[in-house]
Amino acid sequence: MGDLDDDLRRLFSDDRLDVHSVAVSTEAVLRGANRRRRRRNAVAGTFALVTLVGAGIGVSRLGASSPDGTAGALLTTSTSAPTTSASPPPVSTSSRTEAVTTGQPPNSTGGNTGKPDAGGTSRSSPKSSSSPPTPESQPGRYGTLALGMSEADALATGSLVEPASPADPDNRCKAYATKSVPDTDAVIVSPVKGLVRITVPNYAKTPKNVGVGSRVADVKAAYQNAVQSGSSVLAPMSATPPWTYVFETDGTVVTAVFMRLNANDCTSV
Repeated sequence: MGDLDDDLRRLFSDDRLDVHSVAVSTEAVLRGANRRRRRRNAVAGTFALVTLVGAGIGVSRLGASSPDGTAGALLTTSTSAPTTSASPPPVSTSSRTEAVTTGQPPNSTGGNTGKPDAGGTSRSSPKSSSSPPTPESQPGRYGTLALGMSEADALATGSLVEPASPADPDNRCKAYATKSVPDTDAVIVSPVKGLVRITVPNYAKTPKNVGVGSRVADVKAAYQNAVQSGSSVLAPMSATPPWTYVFETDGTVVTAVFMRLNANDCTSV
């Protein structure tokens, strides 16, 4: 036993078996304590939040089963979650161009056939409610002068050349030259009827392409109602006021063209 005691005493007195403690600073100890404190606070807060949520859910369920409508409305408002409105789906728009044909003739390359494009809509242009007047119903007018126009109105147009000259022996009617016809009796004016005759210039043509130089046969072919009166061919017009084309001829061709008011009171017309 004495040897065993000696061995144990030597063993425990050996410095190599000593456990040396590591020096710990005060700051390290405080930091560790702070970390533990924060962990405890976080755990406590989480537990309190879970407790409150659970209590709120229980109260809301209790309020929903309660017959009191006011309490239920308040509880529902306090626990309702905000809703977000869903954005409307994108809408795709497309446009379609309609080809409208107006009956135009095809071009030289054949590209325009006068038919509407595939898928297009052909629309016909509306018809005019009133047709244009026929040549036989044209008013007795040439330029700015018109049969039946008063002398003052005719002078105001600036087409008459003054001064006037007597158109009949009793000086009742007046005759004027015009800027397009230099003859002194190109226009004859009645003090009652106004302009009763207008001479058409030699270069002018009627709406049926008749004028000075036209053959008598052509005049009668153009105006089916024309009548022969001596060397003149008369073509009455169905206009208002009524008037007549007077084609003076040499028996073969037209030499002068007049527009004459039917209801005139000048003896020289």
